[in-house]
Amino acid sequence: MSNPVALVFEFTNSQSADQAFSLLQELGYDPAMHSPTSLHIHVINEDLTSALEIVQAHGGTLVDQATLQDELLANTAYSIDAVTIPAHLVNEDWVANEELPGIGDVSSFTARD
Repeated sequence: MSNPVALVFEFTNSQSADQAFSLLQELGYDPAMHSPTSLHIHVINEDLTSALEIVQAHGGTLVDQATLQDELLANTAYSIDAVTIPAHLVNEDWVANEELPGIGDVSSFTARD
């Protein structure tokens, strides 16, 4: 599957929705309940056909679907926009090569009291 898809399903009763939820979760679909009788899943690398068969076997019907943008999916999953790294933490250990003395530049040391 090339594009990730979000699918929303509606069930006739909460028991059917719970059973479908449990099986989808067991198979790695990461379902989320919206109400006692509706749930949604994101189909990313999973098999779309098996998800539809599971929902249909439990009396569910497809209510809505949407294609997810890769950037939106990554931002949601990893909270990329929420990561802040202050510049002084990133750059404080950078030292230009000309600032470091070479071993040949240090000829002797003097001890001072």
